[in-house]
This record gives sequence, C-alpha cells and structure tokens, in this order.
Amino acid sequence: MKSEGFAYAAMAAAGHSCIDASRKLAAQKFTSTELVGLVGLLDAAFLSSVMFGTGMFDSNTISQLADVNMFLEVLVGSSCIKVVVGYMYQRALHVSPLSVTVPYLAFTPVLLVFTSYLVMRESPSTQGMLGVAIVTLGGYLLAIDQSGDAEGKKPKGAKTFTPSESYLVSVLPNSAVPGMKLEKKEDKESDQVLITVNDNDNATKDVPTPARTRTYKKAIEWISKGRSPLLDPILALKKEEGSLLMLGVAALLSLSNSFDKLGAHMAPSFVVFAALQRILMAIPVVLYLAFTSPSSFKHLFRHFPLMAGISIFECGAILCYLKSLETLLVAYSIAAKRSNVLLSVIVGHLIFKERICRRLPYVFLMVGGMILILLA
Repeated sequence: MKSEGFAYAAMAAAGHSCIDASRKLAAQKFTSTELVGLVGLLDAAFLSSVMFGTGMFDSNTISQLADVNMFLEVLVGSSCIKVVVGYMYQRALHVSPLSVTVPYLAFTPVLLVFTSYLVMRESPSTQGMLGVAIVTLGGYLLAIDQSGDAEGKKPKGAKTFTPSESYLVSVLPNSAVPGMKLEKKEDKESDQVLITVNDNDNATKDVPTPARTRTYKKAIEWISKGRSPLLDPILALKKEEGSLLMLGVAALLSLSNSFDKLGAHMAPSFVVFAALQRILMAIPVVLYLAFTSPSSFKHLFRHFPLMAGISIFECGAILCYLKSLETLLVAYSIAAKRSNVLLSVIVGHLIFKERICRRLPYVFLMVGGMILILLA
C-alpha cells in the first residue's frame, strides 16, 4: 500500500513538472492574473464534470456525512488558505528577488512534520524525518540555484550584490576611496542593489591612503569577490517583505496540506473534496478577473487547447496527490511531490536548453532523501 502511495505521489510530481513547463510557455501570452483565474475556472469545471458525471455527488451527499460542520470548516478553511497563499506568493515575487523568496517553499515538508501532528496526529519515523530534512535541504539549494539564474540582467559595469552584501555596501560613503566611485541604485527588474565601481588609477596615484580608507577599500574588494548566497534568504528576513511573505506561504501550505488529507478522508470521495475545493477557490479569483479585466475571458476561446492542457495537468496532479494521502503520511507525500523539481530540471534542459550540470549534486541529494523515506 505504501508503494502505491509513492507511485501516486510520483505521478503528482510528474504532473507538476508538466504544469511548470506549460505555464512557462503560457506566460509568454498571458499575465499571471489571467493564468490563475482562467485555469482555476477550468479546474473547477473539469472536476465538477467528473464529480457529477460519475454520480459521486447529489443533494444528500453532504447531509450524510458523519460530521457535516467539521467537513465544511475544513473545506472552506483549506480553500481560503490556498487563495490567500496564491496572493501572498504573487506579492512576494513582486516585491523581492526570486533568490530570497522561492527557496522558502522547500521548507514545506519540514513544517508539515509539525502541522500534520497537530491536525492528524501523524508522527514520521526518525529515518523518515531525516529523509524529509534531506529532501528539504536539496530543494532549498536547488531553488537558490534556479532563482539565481532567473534574476534580471544587470547593466554593464555594475555589480549585483545579494542582500547581505548590499547592506555592507549601503553603509559605505560614495567617496569612501579616492579614485573609486560607488554609484548605488536599485534595479527595478530584479529588485536588487546595483553598485558601479569605477577605478581610476591616475586619480589614486601617489595619494596617501588613510587607515579608514584602506578599511573601506578592503570591504569593497571583499564584497566584489562575491560570497556564498546560501544564507541570503535567511538574512533577507530582516529587510525583505517578500522573504517573510514566502515563509508565511510555506507555513500556510503545510497547514492546508494537512487539511487536504483530513477533508479527503471525511468526504465521500477524494474527487468530491477536490471538486468542491476548486469551486470555492475559483469563485474569488474569477470574480476579481471579471472586475479588473473582463476582456481576458476571450482567451478561453482563442487559446482553449493550451488552457485546457494546463488545467488537465493540474487536475491530474491534484487527484494523484489526494490519492497518495490515503496510504502516506502528509510529510512523506509532500516530500515525494516536491521531487517535481527534479523533473523540472530535466524538462528545462530538454525543452529550454538550460544548463543542469552544477545542479546535479542537489538533485542527487534529493534522491538520497527520497530513498530514506521509501525505506522508512
């Protein structure tokens, strides 16, 4: 039974990799709001068709549940959390660089160890928790590497510094070193601090360098060499709104994932829970799109195959994920589903010709963590 659960989790991971690739292609034609709203509408329509078409739901389905009130609370709660998470996710990406936001999503499996115990009283084994921790570490490192590649191009002659480095630069005066000019400005595309360091050998020739100036120069040289960005997401918590938002996203996702398992177990079928949840999630995002950009609905007809393809991948991934929860602990299922980043790396290499050699150590680390979970 456990192997069956991992098989469904693996299919959910494959589905999410297909979603990533198809959304990346669709992002060239549609805005994020259009994608979320229109695909959410199709998700609700497809899953509702399956639910009603198979006779899983009728007027008496809800009333026959053992605890109707608790089921409705879990259903509405999980749906609202996912809608809020969608807004927080988009807001985090808007106000802060990818490199200090996306890596926090890797912490969801670890947070699930705590939330699943509080909600479902689930307790993974020691080996299983070690596997979850290793998968989380691999996902964190891989997310940092991928988000670093996604940052905007910096202007010629400028140096882009990470939050921890830019803080040091920010305390240096523009005339810290004779002949060395620091031009500090914000890059709107990547939300980072760009520093242009102009050296003028003629200006500094035969000019005595005070001790304080030498300290400034050493600091600039140390910063310019660049340091490991592994701690940047953590250091950014003090100054980046997006980092705090994405950490909140990871925490809320861990809670909603626990609610997903509880709701799927209480519902007549996991398909019914998925359909009702998607209907509730679609209502606010579709209404928002209708008020802000009603002309966007024309894309449903002009680009229906593409939109339908993304929605089918999403529905398949949702159903496989909920099915895996029947036999797996939530933390194990999410850790297995998180392996979709491995497939995304491969898809990125095959379709988008992305370089993956330096990412292989992180991939192997995640595979090792998954092996520990499988053997737990």
